[in-house]
Amino acid sequence: MAQKKSTGKKIEDRSVRSNMNALIGICSCVVLILAIVIYVINLILNLVEASSTAVGILNLIKDIALGIVITLSAYYYARSKKTEFKVVIYVCIGIYWVMMIIGHAISL
Repeated sequence: MAQKKSTGKKIEDRSVRSNMNALIGICSCVVLILAIVIYVINLILNLVEASSTAVGILNLIKDIALGIVITLSAYYYARSKKTEFKVVIYVCIGIYWVMMIIGHAISL
């Protein structure tokens, strides 16, 4: 038979979970901003040097998966924050997806 958790243990579990959620959210927001910078550098490098179509398609799949994870976690973290922070993150999410689509369209 399973033992019931004490009230102190439940509060501690909630506190650890909320701290981890906050850490994940902050990391996601930082990664989102860094990803925008990396895409700009990558676009410049792609214009200088031609790449293979197969590599471009694989990079597109990788970037879409990464983008979904980053933007969803940043979105859920930013929902509970101040309006200014939400606006910055939502704009960054939009810029991220537009730059990713344009960057891969140019490189293919």
